[in-house]
Amino acid sequence: MKFLRHIVLFEILMSTLLFTQSPLFNNMPANGVLGQSSFTANISGTTASSLNSPSGVAVDPITGKLFVVDRYNNRVLRWSSTAKMQNGSTAEAVFGQSDFITASSGSSAAKFNDPLRAYVDNDGRLWVSDYLNNRLLRFDDASSKSTGASADGVLGQSNFTSNAGGTTSTTMKGPVGVFVDKNGTLWVSDRLNHRVLRFDNAATKANGAIADGVLGQTDFTTGTSGLSATKMNRPMGVYVDTEDHLWVCEDDNNRVIRFDSASTKKNGAAADGVLGQPDFTTSIKSYSRNGVSNLRGVFGDATGRIYLVDESWHRILVFNHAASQPNGAFADYVLGQPDFGSDPIIQQEIYDVSSLNYLFFMPRDTSAVVNGKFPLIISMHGIGERGSDLWKVKGEGLPKILDGRNSFPFIVVSPQCPSTTEWYYNGGIQQKMNTLIDSLIARYPVDTNRIYLTGLSMGGIGTLDLAIRYPKRFAALIPIAFRIEDGWDLCKIKDIPMWAFHGEKDDIIPISKAYAVINALVVCGGNPTFTTYSDLYHDAWTRTYNNPAIYDWLLTKTKQ
Repeated sequence: MKFLRHIVLFEILMSTLLFTQSPLFNNMPANGVLGQSSFTANISGTTASSLNSPSGVAVDPITGKLFVVDRYNNRVLRWSSTAKMQNGSTAEAVFGQSDFITASSGSSAAKFNDPLRAYVDNDGRLWVSDYLNNRLLRFDDASSKSTGASADGVLGQSNFTSNAGGTTSTTMKGPVGVFVDKNGTLWVSDRLNHRVLRFDNAATKANGAIADGVLGQTDFTTGTSGLSATKMNRPMGVYVDTEDHLWVCEDDNNRVIRFDSASTKKNGAAADGVLGQPDFTTSIKSYSRNGVSNLRGVFGDATGRIYLVDESWHRILVFNHAASQPNGAFADYVLGQPDFGSDPIIQQEIYDVSSLNYLFFMPRDTSAVVNGKFPLIISMHGIGERGSDLWKVKGEGLPKILDGRNSFPFIVVSPQCPSTTEWYYNGGIQQKMNTLIDSLIARYPVDTNRIYLTGLSMGGIGTLDLAIRYPKRFAALIPIAFRIEDGWDLCKIKDIPMWAFHGEKDDIIPISKAYAVINALVVCGGNPTFTTYSDLYHDAWTRTYNNPAIYDWLLTKTKQ
């Protein structure tokens, strides 16, 4: 994938990135292409339908029109909201040139010299970083302007004809990334000054106005590079999410750094987090799930995902819930490449409107495959992980320990129970679980004779309830910290192998209730295995799921 030649994947990501991009999957194909007539063409040109090294895109949130920075043609093209969705379509207007066949550079209100990035704010203003003119241009009501229109404002220079670089509060040296947050604050990555400038209420500022803040330097007159939580080295992209987290990707430090409560940070403040590197003092280039090389762009969407343009490796990395990730976290998805190779497997978030949302672990280990099919474990969480934020499901139990376990041979699906119900309430949740299982069998290589069900606390109760309702589904059960409700017919599951676990000091679900389940199964003719922990309270699952013996036991069980 050549990010600087085609507008292919960028249109998918940037055109609606403020909305939720779901579902995502590794190496998902682009939906369309601009600048070329097809996905296999790659001819540069200077026409209304061709490009020469496009480097930035932006969408007007009011009109839906698309703006593309055509770098080596020294222009910005605008497509209508309809035409932008048609392969190889022609642009309706051009800025920086008086027509579609001119590509000359210049320094005026109507010319560019190596433009790199663009952003359209909530009021329809187009902001363009003009790299070699060391400035930022503003076009008001950009979707309505005609071809060759002049800019309405400039920052980094006192007028439209000067272009000298500088290291002050009013000048720039090689600006690249540009973003306007929900409060109208403009953020600019001043690349060769190794800093990010902040302009409050940017649209109201006069030409050449003073910046209101700086990060990466302690003052406005220093422009040195560095590798730390307070320094930058050739920052490229900037993005601010709705929670005021500023993300800055650095070309030469091979990382993206995060500043929390960015709008209130003091000059020179330290970053609060980093992705692409394990810490703030490492800058190694790495082709891996948690490594990058020469980051060129960063953007996000409404779910809290962050998208990193990893130019050297020809890919985009996607991090779910990025602001809450630890330093050096693994990416969740990759676009532009088929997979992460031998890097750690990470559970994917799958949003299924027909049944339930779930975390999905697809094993790379094939030791348990039979006739091309994998055994499946369905893991049901406790009451604290209910809701609509799938990442919460990783907080306890089996999902908590799965990421990075490349030798784990099971497909594991961990559905999330909505906050309005519980796994064993008679409100339709069990039917949704049954529908989910049908969907899993149809979608993934699941061995239907080796589907195992486990759960903790509320999920332990739900494990028994679901098995009673659909006893022909499961080859084995592992309920943990469990009980049943009055009237449940345990005899329906007497023939399903069960290994149950409970803490003897459990003060949430007394162990007497668990013994009642085991005894009832024995009376029915069942033969459950029951392990109790004399030193544990309610949390009997952490020790259980860390015990390799339970997985070996599962693999001995096949549905008869």
